[in-house]
Amino acid sequence: MEAMPAKIIHYFSEFKQYLVPLFQRPYTWTEKQWRNLWDDIVSFYDYEAEQGTTHFMGAVVTMPARSVPVGVSKFLVIDGQQRLTTIALLLCAIRDFLTEADAVLMRRIQNHYLTNEGFEGFDQFKLLPTQSDRPPYCELVLKRQALENSQFKSAYDFFCRRLKERNGDNGQIDPKRVLDIVERRLMAVMINIGDADDPYLIFESLNFKGAPLEQADLVRNYFLMRFQVNEQQEVYDDLWLPMERRLGSNLTEFMRHFLGSEGQEVRKGDVYAAIKRLVSDESSVKLLMRQMERLSELYRRIAVSPDGNDEIGEYLARFKRLDFGTVYPLLLSLYDDYEDGQFSRAEFVTTLKILESYIIRRMVAGVPSNSLSDVFISLCKDKPITDAPSPWLSAALVRETKNRRWPSDGEFREAWMSTPIYNSRRACPVILQCLEEQFGHKEAADVTEASVEHVMPQTLTPEWEAALGADAVNDHVKWLHTIGNLTLSAYNPELSNKPYSQKRVVYANSHYDLNRYFSAIEDWDAPRICCRAEALFAVALQLWPRPDIEPQEDQLAVSQGRANFYPDCIRLAERHLGFRLSRITSTRYEAGEQGTRLVCIVSTEHNDGVPPYYWFAVHRAQLDFLEGAESRAWLCLGCGSPERTLLIPVSYVVPLLNQMSVSLGEDRHYWHVVIQRKDGELVLRFLNSVDGPDLSEFLLPTGELTPAS
Repeated sequence: MEAMPAKIIHYFSEFKQYLVPLFQRPYTWTEKQWRNLWDDIVSFYDYEAEQGTTHFMGAVVTMPARSVPVGVSKFLVIDGQQRLTTIALLLCAIRDFLTEADAVLMRRIQNHYLTNEGFEGFDQFKLLPTQSDRPPYCELVLKRQALENSQFKSAYDFFCRRLKERNGDNGQIDPKRVLDIVERRLMAVMINIGDADDPYLIFESLNFKGAPLEQADLVRNYFLMRFQVNEQQEVYDDLWLPMERRLGSNLTEFMRHFLGSEGQEVRKGDVYAAIKRLVSDESSVKLLMRQMERLSELYRRIAVSPDGNDEIGEYLARFKRLDFGTVYPLLLSLYDDYEDGQFSRAEFVTTLKILESYIIRRMVAGVPSNSLSDVFISLCKDKPITDAPSPWLSAALVRETKNRRWPSDGEFREAWMSTPIYNSRRACPVILQCLEEQFGHKEAADVTEASVEHVMPQTLTPEWEAALGADAVNDHVKWLHTIGNLTLSAYNPELSNKPYSQKRVVYANSHYDLNRYFSAIEDWDAPRICCRAEALFAVALQLWPRPDIEPQEDQLAVSQGRANFYPDCIRLAERHLGFRLSRITSTRYEAGEQGTRLVCIVSTEHNDGVPPYYWFAVHRAQLDFLEGAESRAWLCLGCGSPERTLLIPVSYVVPLLNQMSVSLGEDRHYWHVVIQRKDGELVLRFLNSVDGPDLSEFLLPTGELTPAS
């Protein structure tokens, strides 16, 4: 890194281009900053300053741009674009105030300071703003009519007005003298980042719009700087901008939850550092960006704007209303597997139901949630590659204890009957809405306009005290906010503290099935509140069930075993191929520079037949992915352990698929690939139990393979 004082005009006098990267903020200086600069300039105007007197404008940080070796030499402006751009706009104003008698000065400004003479297109500009700012800036520099309502036109007009002003008794401001001050008096510290320096460390220390850079901004800058300048626009438009538009201010949180779905628990302030560790070269950056861009759409459906028009969307919308962000990494991971074709829609819904039960029961029982982030991220680490994740998920959650527990039916019932659920402003409306929807009315009422209604009101009137009996005050305190005394109504203000007899009439005419209960109840008091809570609990058990039998150790081992050796299979494939693979989905991998793609699936050993066998579901989407490889494509199959990992060219497998069983479902299309361990060989099995070829030639040598962490 070099740092030295330099005249600000130096950035305009060299035969170079200073390029503001597309990921920088646009031009934002206003009249306050323009006026300060002008005042600094005119402070030199009225007297002959000493030869060495200058005005310091701060530091300007630049670095050579990674670009194809054509056109003018390009340098990225890492810091200082606002100052450089304002100087360029001032030069435009000075140029336009010079007369024909000053034609030489006019040409110097235009052809030496503002443009690179002899070049065309964008290469002709000494300073080139970020993409969105280019049209108005370029119009001004080329002396055409600038676009109205641009910040560039406003700055240009400001300096034009200043140049028209009278200068005391000396007449109008002389643009030549102003140019001389700009050329000789305005100084900056020129900081040039060299090839041996790390430009990302500079980015990390800079401010963005006067505040520290967001983690997502640091990631964006880091990603895009890994590409040549002429590639950045395409990468930005295709991979970054869609994420930014979908998620907006949620982008950093998405990245944190994305890392969580990869099994990394990361604080918000450490997102940038964690993502940097995932990439090694330009190819891996692009693959990671593709993965993140694809998952950003799933995250939008989970955390930003869930679509409640189908069963999956309804569950996701409830998770968002519950504001239970710690579950998002696991939701993202499971959603990714579902979109990858690993399991059916019905299976995905079952996993969502398990998670909702786990969360709702804990919220009702008041179990502290401070340890749940670790629970869900651990599940992301251990999640098996399987077509049925719900048994694994259920078993994993049932075995949790203490503050990580899934409350039993007994604990759930005790809290359900007596806990003031109304005080949980997140859970209460969701619980009541679920209870209402459980009635399954063919013309269900819209509950979006309903609010939580207390049957026994929050303020006791004389009529209510008489109705509740001698212990009215204590009963009111004990049962007011419990589930038995709560319902939904769009007439909450009208009902207010009215007697039960009047409320009952309104409930009878309600479109909500929850309120039909009251038509058979003539009075309302503590015993009746308990009876209603019992009735609702029977519904709650159907909505939010929990296995009542603890899983046996061997069951847990099986449920975890599928995931345990999966990383080893990938490492064996990488060792055999001789390069690293980047994960695209749970099963899909790619090495961009080599043009290689791989799908990895593992299976436990099935012993319900003779000989033992391994079963794999190979999906149409996975084959499409492999067939899109630029060079080689492989199917990697882990048969019970890493010691039996097959790496098979997909070109070998595809012609054999028509001899295998196939499943065509509403949302899945996959082939049943069955491999038998027979007489020391791994034999492919076709329809009608016909033996196919021996696949042992595709076995990978394990050697000294250290288990993956």
